[in-house]
Amino acid sequence: MVTRTVKDAEGRTWTCTTNSAAGESAVKGKDIQLTCTTDSIAQPVLVTVGWSWEKTSENGLARMIVAATKAA
Repeated sequence: MVTRTVKDAEGRTWTCTTNSAAGESAVKGKDIQLTCTTDSIAQPVLVTVGWSWEKTSENGLARMIVAATKAA
């Protein structure tokens, strides 16, 4: 599993972890599902991102998480 922490525009700190087995997070062309959590939201947020998600800017990833939170 790969973990990444980002901060959104509202100041919340999100910790995201891949939902795939070890070594699968970097398979070229394969989307990855992340489970993202923050203290102020009770339920984890599931976000599907592209295979190169680790190179996504912090702001970009945070915007995807917030969008997934509003859609849920």
